[in-house]
Amino acid sequence: MNTETVLKNNKTSEIVEKLSFFTKISYGLGEFACGMVWSLVSSYLLFFYTDVFGLPGAAVAILLLVARVWDCVVDPILGLIMERTNTKKGRFRPYILYGAVLLGIFNVLTFYTPSFTGVWKIVYAGVTYLLLGTFHSMVNVPYGALATVMSRSTDERTSLNSFRGFFGTIGGILTGAAVMPIIIMLGNGNSQKGYFYAAIVLSLVSMPMLFLTYANCKEVVTPEKEERPSVKESLMAVVSNKQLLIVMAALFILFTGLFQRLGTLVYYCIYDLGRPDLIAVLFTLLSVCMAIGSFVPPIAIKYIEKKTLLQIGLAITGLGFAGMYFVPSSNTTMIIVLSVIACIPLGFNSIMIFSMTADCIDDNQVKTGLRSDGAIYSFTSLITKISNALVGVISVAALGIVGYVANAQQTPEAINGINTIVNLIPGILFLVAIIPMSFYKITKERADKNSSILTERHKERTN
Repeated sequence: MNTETVLKNNKTSEIVEKLSFFTKISYGLGEFACGMVWSLVSSYLLFFYTDVFGLPGAAVAILLLVARVWDCVVDPILGLIMERTNTKKGRFRPYILYGAVLLGIFNVLTFYTPSFTGVWKIVYAGVTYLLLGTFHSMVNVPYGALATVMSRSTDERTSLNSFRGFFGTIGGILTGAAVMPIIIMLGNGNSQKGYFYAAIVLSLVSMPMLFLTYANCKEVVTPEKEERPSVKESLMAVVSNKQLLIVMAALFILFTGLFQRLGTLVYYCIYDLGRPDLIAVLFTLLSVCMAIGSFVPPIAIKYIEKKTLLQIGLAITGLGFAGMYFVPSSNTTMIIVLSVIACIPLGFNSIMIFSMTADCIDDNQVKTGLRSDGAIYSFTSLITKISNALVGVISVAALGIVGYVANAQQTPEAINGINTIVNLIPGILFLVAIIPMSFYKITKERADKNSSILTERHKERTN
């Protein structure tokens, strides 16, 4: 059995569903698979469209903008639909099973270069990319919500998200290192074939991992008929849940700071440090440190509150990034040291956010009698995408304001501006994210009590 129910004789008569190590690995591999498929998109799609596929830059910009608007519509709708799904396999697992196949297919089609010309080429790119994003949401939204229904134990959910963070980070490291060699080797000098074959390889490797997630991650928390919300009630579960809004505010600020730094770090290495060779070093260091940080939550939450751990992580990361602003560009050793200090907490900051989101879902269910995990996780996904898109626009504008000129010798003002954009502003944002968390009220005791209440309600209905 993947799930063993253990009775704990304590004040709340809590029932804790312990998940096996294999179950947690199976869940983590789902993030590895999603990251593997999406890595080709996030790292290489822009270059593929302009230099391989042959689209004009303006068409690519419009396509990417339309895709973000499309996400704003699709993600909440998918969350509402999944919340109302009722099958023998659960509410979320069927979408992971069938979505895995569609995600793999459209990942391949997106990186296929047809013999079309003119507007039809743009149409092909638009249709395949929008559907790829749709099927990525079809897998990713239920995957995130799945952790909330695999166990009622808040500690087990944190552990699940730690496995998710660890495998997602490892997937990013391995895929980042393997993609370009695959493109070169299989393309044999033909970039169009190289990207197409690379997409096939990544899709074929990722799909079995998602199948494993589907097979071994069972849904044990199933809302009764009277606990299923209407569309209006699902939306209200998001906008009227004060504790959730606090977590979402912290998530938005955190990801805005993170994406700001990731999207502009290349400029800092090239123009401020004069060390393009450090680009790969700092990005790899980021991934390795995040993998290390993902091991912290399961141990730390036994002794301190999730809120406290998150605030400590935000403070360390914020001070680390902001501190780099004051380090001379010649002192690369100190920059690397501060990068390590700042990036390890990144490995558990997002884990704590997602774990606390699950606690907010339970807390709202105790108060209202309704469970809206699908809608809530779809908005979590949407916030991530909005912050990513917003940062892209702001970063381009900020570089222009500080006087950055592409492929040119930068002025002292521009160099200082880049340093501000890459280090100081993200550092400040991480520190600002601490503020909303000061108002978060769901303690471990309250989360455990909620789990006990919901378990007792379920027992009463089934007896």
